[in-house]
Amino acid sequence: MSQRNLVKLQLNELKQKWQQLQDLPNIFAYRLNVSKSRYLPGKHKFYAELNPERTALRRPPQTIASLDPCFDEDKFNFNKIKPEECLMLIPYHEQSSISMIINNSPLTLYHTLICPNVAQCLPQRITLEALSFCVDFLMALLQQGELNFRIGYNSPGALASVNHLHLHLMYIEKDIYVDHVKLQLLTHPDIYRLDETMPTEAICFQINTEDSEALKIEKLQRLNEFLQWLCNNNMPHNLFLTPERGQQQGKPLKVFVYVRKEYCFVKNVNTYNIGFCELAGYMPVGAPQLYDQLNESEAIERINKETGDVFSKIYSYFQ
Repeated sequence: MSQRNLVKLQLNELKQKWQQLQDLPNIFAYRLNVSKSRYLPGKHKFYAELNPERTALRRPPQTIASLDPCFDEDKFNFNKIKPEECLMLIPYHEQSSISMIINNSPLTLYHTLICPNVAQCLPQRITLEALSFCVDFLMALLQQGELNFRIGYNSPGALASVNHLHLHLMYIEKDIYVDHVKLQLLTHPDIYRLDETMPTEAICFQINTEDSEALKIEKLQRLNEFLQWLCNNNMPHNLFLTPERGQQQGKPLKVFVYVRKEYCFVKNVNTYNIGFCELAGYMPVGAPQLYDQLNESEAIERINKETGDVFSKIYSYFQ
């Protein structure tokens, strides 16, 4: 069986099991219920959803004070979940496996945690193997025309809430800000920044469906080298992996990297926080009053304030 068809079968099984678990008591913290949704007025397609249960019922987030954290087995980690929460185990390369675990407090349909080699107790610092799996998984879906699954990652200091390596698989059908940003080439192979006309900043690594295996590996290594440089230079960051949803030839996969100057530790339940979702233009909100008052210019201002004056240093890294 081809890798593409295997991933399709795995995804269908994941979706079926996820839906079944939503109907069982005491598995999820709550049944997903997005009570309202809307695009914020403006031209950049920031999309908000009201999900009040997440604010009230999610697990308390951890404070992770280092970009090179040590794993702490006494704190919550994915070795402590109920067995039913693991949707499947996907073999990946020799002696490696990826646990697909429900997000117990989901933001979207099929919200799942991608957890490499859980028993190895890896801290929340991204690895080349984790990146490779996520790219391979989304590329296989992209080649089948499945464009609604996206993957996100929060580093320590950028709203990571569990110090056990994981990324988020999310189902976002709506076009959002990140789907429409203009890009400006920084360097080869296929490394971009957001165009200067865009209201926020990010780096974008692009992997194309027609890339050779060697070129794909080269791009992943460049991406991983950059992320490790961010860790070593104490720069918190977020990732958002998404397929091209427009008419661009070759339908590339885009990996957006958002960098911030300072650590963000506190997740204030009475407001919204700036993690990979918000940076990409997807705004889950827990408080009805905040949802009603939220506007695009305020969201952009908040993103830029939390990002800080950091990207001049980032652009210099690539030049």
